[in-house]
Amino acid sequence: MARIPDEVINQVRSSINILDVVRQRVDLKKSGRNYFGLCPFHSEKTPSFSVDEEKQIFHCFSCGRGGNVFSFLMELDGSTFPEAVNKIAEEAGIELADSYQTAGVVNSQANQEKKQLLALYKEVSELYHYILTATNAGQEALDYLHQRGITDEMISEFQLGYAPEEKLLEAYFQEHKVDIALIQKSGLFIDRTDGSMYERFRDRVMFPICDEVGRVIAFSGRLLHKDDSKQQPKYLNSPEMLLFNKGKVLFNYDKARQASRDDHQIILFEGFMDVLSAYQAGVKNGVASMGTSLTSEQINLIERIVPKINICYDGDQAGQQATKRAIELITPYSQKITLSVTVLPEQLDPDEFIKKYGPDQFRRVIKQQQLGVLDFYLSFLATDRNLANESDQALYIQDFLQVLAKQATVVEQDLYLNRLGQQFDLDKASLQAQLRQILAVTDRQPRTHQSKYREDYSKFDQFQIPVVTQEVNHFDKVERAERLLLYRMLTEHTVWDQIENTVDFAFVHRKYESIWLIARGYFNIHSDYDSASFIDFLQDEDLKQTIVNLEMHGFTWESSSQEINDCLNVIMNQSPLEAKIKELSEQLQQAKRLNNRELITSLTMNLVDLYRQRQAVR
Repeated sequence: MARIPDEVINQVRSSINILDVVRQRVDLKKSGRNYFGLCPFHSEKTPSFSVDEEKQIFHCFSCGRGGNVFSFLMELDGSTFPEAVNKIAEEAGIELADSYQTAGVVNSQANQEKKQLLALYKEVSELYHYILTATNAGQEALDYLHQRGITDEMISEFQLGYAPEEKLLEAYFQEHKVDIALIQKSGLFIDRTDGSMYERFRDRVMFPICDEVGRVIAFSGRLLHKDDSKQQPKYLNSPEMLLFNKGKVLFNYDKARQASRDDHQIILFEGFMDVLSAYQAGVKNGVASMGTSLTSEQINLIERIVPKINICYDGDQAGQQATKRAIELITPYSQKITLSVTVLPEQLDPDEFIKKYGPDQFRRVIKQQQLGVLDFYLSFLATDRNLANESDQALYIQDFLQVLAKQATVVEQDLYLNRLGQQFDLDKASLQAQLRQILAVTDRQPRTHQSKYREDYSKFDQFQIPVVTQEVNHFDKVERAERLLLYRMLTEHTVWDQIENTVDFAFVHRKYESIWLIARGYFNIHSDYDSASFIDFLQDEDLKQTIVNLEMHGFTWESSSQEINDCLNVIMNQSPLEAKIKELSEQLQQAKRLNNRELITSLTMNLVDLYRQRQAVR
C-alpha cells in the first residue's frame, strides 16, 4: 500500500469546494463573509458551526472542532485520512491509482470488492434501463410506467429499468467474463440447492437505489405480472450486503439533499411512486424508506442536512397510522428536528392527489397545509370517535393529554389545554390536574424548550451568530500577541522574513514555537501559505486546531510595522518581566507567611524595580 503523495492530496483537496461538501450534510446560511449552521458534531440550539469558503476550512466556535474538507469527513463519518481523500476524489471525479485507493485502509480486499460491485451495479442498472426503453421485452413495463403518469424524462432521470422474465444477467456476465465470485456476492442471484443460480429480479420494473452521492448500490423491483401461485412479493429489494443496508438508505436521498436547500425540509413519503410523482410535480425533496419503518440511521441522514421533516403519507386510515408510527420514531430526535404533517384530503395518496388535482395544487398543499404534530394528534385521535358522546370525549381527552405529557412544552400545554376547554366546555383547572397526574405517573417533566429549529427557520438571520473577533478563550496579553504574530508570519512573507532575522526571538508557548518550526519545512515545499494545505501538513491534532482557530479569529487583513513591533515587545520584553514578577510575587507571599521581614523588604524592592521596568517597555 502506497502513501498518498502530497501533490495528489493537494490536487484532490483543491478540486472541490468545502462548502459544497458540507452543504450536503449541514444546512448553512450566509452571514457576513462566512456560512453558519448547527454543528453536526454536537447538539446545540444556536448555530456556531462556520465554514470559510475563501480559506476552505470549517470551525465550530462551541465544541472547537475544525479543519479542512478531509477533517470534516473524518470527524463526521469516522473515516481515516486516506478514506477521506478517496471519498473526496470520488465526488470530484478524480481517478486515483489503486495503490492510493487502498492506502491506510484496514480491509483493502473489502475496499476493492466495493469498487468492483459499484461498477457492476452501474452496468446492470444501464442494462435494465436499456431493456425498458429500447427493446420489445420492456415495452409492457414502459407502458405501465406511462399509465402511472411517469414521463420518459423521469424514467431517464431515475434510470428506471426492467428485468425480464427470461434469463438475462447470467448470459450477459458470461459474455463479459465477470468473475463468478463477484457475481455471487452481488445479490443479483439466489443460490439453489443444486449449486445453480437463479436471477433474483425477473419480470419486475426496476428502481435503482443510490447512495448519498448518487451511485447505484441496490435495486428494488416491482412485480409487473402477479401470479398468485408463486406468492411473490409486490416489491423485492436487493439483499443486504457490502454495499447495501436497507436501514441506512433512503430512496432519492442523493437528489433530495440538493433540492432541500431552498425550504430546509425533507418530505417523507411512503413509497417510491409517491416520490417519483412528487418529483415530477416539482417537489424534489422527497424521500422514502425501503418498505420498512424508519430507522435511527435514516433519521440521522435527514438530520445532517435539514432541520425539518414533513410527513406526507397516504390519507387513508392505514396511512395515518403509519404517520403516527413515524412521529413516534422521530420524536426522540425532536431536539434536532421539527416535525410537521400534511394530511391529503379524500384519503388520497400523493400519486392519486396529483393525478386528480394537478401538480400546482399538490405543491400548494405541501407548502401551505402542514400541521404541527399536536394538531395532527387532535385530528387523528378523533378518528372513529363520536365526540358528541361523553364516553368518547373522555377517552379522546385522556389520549390527547398523554400526547401533551410526552411531547409538549409548558407553553404548548397551556395553549392546548385552553383549546380543549373551549371545545368541550371544560374547566381548564380540571384539565391541568389530570395532566399533572399523567406527568406524575410517567415521572416526566414538561419539555423546557422547543426543538432547536422550532423558532421558524426562515428567521435564521436573526440567530445569534458568533462574533469571531472576540477572544473566546480569554487569552492573556502575551498569548494574544503570539497568536497575532504567528498568523502574520504565516500569511505575510515580509513578516516571516523579519521574525526569522530577529536575534533571540522565541515564542513563549511551545505550541506556537512548534508551528513556527514546522512551517519552515512547509515553506521549503510551498511558495505560498494555504491554510487548508497547511492543516494536512501538520500531524498533531492540537496544532491543527490551533491553526483553524487562528484562521477563524477574524484578524484584520493587513499588518503594520507598529503592530509587529508591539507584538515583539510584548513577547520578548514584557513576557520575561511578567514571568519574573509572578515568581517574585509568589516568593513575597511565602515570606509574609513566614513573617521574614528582611526578605519581605528585599523582595518588595525588587518587585518595585520590575514594575518600573514593565512601565518603561509599555
